[in-house]
Amino acid sequence: MRARTTSAASGPQNRPNQERVVCGAKTQAGHPCRGKSMPGKRRCKWHGGCSTGPRTTEGRARALANLRQFAQQDQGVTG
Repeated sequence: MRARTTSAASGPQNRPNQERVVCGAKTQAGHPCRGKSMPGKRRCKWHGGCSTGPRTTEGRARALANLRQFAQQDQGVTG
């Protein structure tokens, strides 16, 4: 049987840009999610951490329209 060897550069402590934090998204019960985020992301795999964003032109247009809608609400503009 071979002895298990580990490289010093392979551990998560050597990848500071990929730290995992608590997700914090609101669950259906209204409590914050306690799952760990995906490496390099801010949300867990159940709350969009695996998402790579919209791929089609129609999907990008929908995402931009939603972004504008919420940006206007944050600025107090209605319409």
